[in-house]
Amino acid sequence: MVRSDHPKSRSRVLPRSKLGCRTCKIRRVKCGEEKPSCVRCTSTGRKCDFADTQSSSSSSSSSPISVITSPLSLSPNTNTVWRERRAFAYYFECAASSIGGGLDVDFWRTVVPQVCRYEPAVWDAIITISALFERPQQCLDPVRQHHDNSVSFTKSHQDALGWYSRSVSAVRQRIEQGSVDVFVGLISCVLFICIEAIQGNPDGAMQLYRQGLQLIAALRPQIALAATNKASLLEDTIIPIFIRLGTFALASGGVPVTALLRDTEDASSEQFDSLKSAREAIVLLAIEIPSFERTCYKHLHQAHVSQVPEELNTTLFSLAARLRNWRTTFDNLMTVLHAKDIVSLQQIGTGALLLSYYEMLYVMLETCTSLSFMQFDAYLPNFQNIVEQSAIAPKASVRSDGTQPPFTFDLNIGLPLWFTSLRCREPHTRRVALDLLRQAPSVQGFYQCSIWAGVGQIIMEQEESYAMAMNAVHLTPQFGAFNSTNGPISSSEIAVSSYSAHADMRPNIPIELLIPEEARIGPIAAFRPMDGFPLGTTEADIAKWNRGPDQVFLRFSRSERSLTGDPCRIVFKYIPLDF
Repeated sequence: MVRSDHPKSRSRVLPRSKLGCRTCKIRRVKCGEEKPSCVRCTSTGRKCDFADTQSSSSSSSSSPISVITSPLSLSPNTNTVWRERRAFAYYFECAASSIGGGLDVDFWRTVVPQVCRYEPAVWDAIITISALFERPQQCLDPVRQHHDNSVSFTKSHQDALGWYSRSVSAVRQRIEQGSVDVFVGLISCVLFICIEAIQGNPDGAMQLYRQGLQLIAALRPQIALAATNKASLLEDTIIPIFIRLGTFALASGGVPVTALLRDTEDASSEQFDSLKSAREAIVLLAIEIPSFERTCYKHLHQAHVSQVPEELNTTLFSLAARLRNWRTTFDNLMTVLHAKDIVSLQQIGTGALLLSYYEMLYVMLETCTSLSFMQFDAYLPNFQNIVEQSAIAPKASVRSDGTQPPFTFDLNIGLPLWFTSLRCREPHTRRVALDLLRQAPSVQGFYQCSIWAGVGQIIMEQEESYAMAMNAVHLTPQFGAFNSTNGPISSSEIAVSSYSAHADMRPNIPIELLIPEEARIGPIAAFRPMDGFPLGTTEADIAKWNRGPDQVFLRFSRSERSLTGDPCRIVFKYIPLDF
């Protein structure tokens, strides 16, 4: 393939493919071209027919696979060209379907490879992702990388860094020349977010995410009324990707992703025609409900009141109605799919994943109008269902070798399990949530699940440590002390497979007495001194740790009861994070 800088080649975002199956052509929809049966047909129970495309497949130049035989690299080094070809083949055959999940195969296996045929920056980004995806440990475990003597291991990482640098340079050059296609810029932005996230750089990924939001805000009004492929690509594919990423962004402190929802926030559907439409609907709620929860907390905390104002109650009722409607419509969809006997293991896993999000959002809405952490104890069945569904959900993302991918851009079980690890205080359910979180795809969205699990472990141990001390003093003989027998349980004591057997291990001790109110940890935040301190934090608060300005600290709060009988006061604690 010869590199082309011709303006016409840059503006052609979606080359027309002649390799689609006959069924998709008749339906006038884009075919993913997976053989022997494409995903669009198999996911809807249709018969897939490639009979009319066989004769043209050898001569057509629009097949993504044809890129392998004519890569965009101009390097005269044969070994370099071979490594690029191999990286693209691995991306197309192994990585693409895992990165976006089965519901977004069109974008990752069709749109992106087609764009890379005439855009060298996209080609370089794809093969970078491929190299990092195949050997993620070189990014997520730098110590191991330093001591590994494998030549191929080191060379793969060097190739990835070189390709990424070349891709970024090409995009910057286009921007400086004013010749970059905005859609190519957005696609490159998505790919660069992948690369930064896989390398364990959430700050870099978040910065790119913000830039992508700015590009969308500038472009959306320009093509809002245009019935073109570009408008469809933006609204139906790229914006939903950024909205899904917004669920991860909100978990870290908030990004103004709600601006993308302005045309869809009031949208509702009487029925879902696929799991993909059900996912898009729950994603909108997964943006709005956590945002609403934060608004309620801010009002209750700052105004020192016990109730939210009427306008917030109105919003609460509206969100609750939409969430109930989603569940009813989702149940109807699953009934139809089961009746047609077309439910695959992947669809079962996807359905379980969406149910875990539903349970998380339900608990958020039920508890967002009170500051008491004791109220979460009433929702133990919901937390248990999150764990149960999260144990099934990996069927949707499991690879052919039985493992989970190292990275995914799609919704995954990370957020519901993270929520459960922080809000559920039943010891066994909580530990199973952390165990499942450690088994999930290593990187989801911007973040490493190992870090989430590590923080969840710290919070659990802190709460149980406080509870041990408090219960030893305050519990009556009727219940006994939270001693070595009934005290904190080691993580190795309980496995996922033994969850049901251990769930009711302590029937004689009320859950609320296991972790008293004063022992429960409130909102948490992570910060580095070099970036500034959270409101109310001073340098003296962390001086005792004797750490550098780039050290990441975890700040958390809990209630502390005065010995004189005065009302509880909020105290803040700080712990360095060393993982």
